[in-house]
Amino acid sequence: MRAKDHTGLLGEDIAAEFLIGLGYRVLERRWRTSRGELDLVVEDGRCLVAVEVKARRGRGFGHPLESIDQQKLRRLHLLVNEYAAQRRSWAAGCRVDVVSVVLGPGSLDGVIAPDIEYLQDVTL
Repeated sequence: MRAKDHTGLLGEDIAAEFLIGLGYRVLERRWRTSRGELDLVVEDGRCLVAVEVKARRGRGFGHPLESIDQQKLRRLHLLVNEYAAQRRSWAAGCRVDVVSVVLGPGSLDGVIAPDIEYLQDVTL
């Protein structure tokens, strides 16, 4: 597995645990359709949430949140609505959240906690 892929999977695991700690329930990981993928699909109360996870091993290539543009957000909003339509649920609504995970030296072996930033209800 490429280091980039390993970082992404580790970031998703860290983000899922972070959200579980906030009381969310993880419904899906890496949900795919022909139009794209949702890293995490979680339930916040009665609200369906698509969570985009951006993980990096430092800030040498910029902050992870900088990689999310309007096109990506548009696709995430379409995908979460597609997910909800397939499940015929979530009358309380849908939203898109973003979790940034920066792994620094020592965070891979649990010595230092990763830097996590969480943005809720990211809109176009």
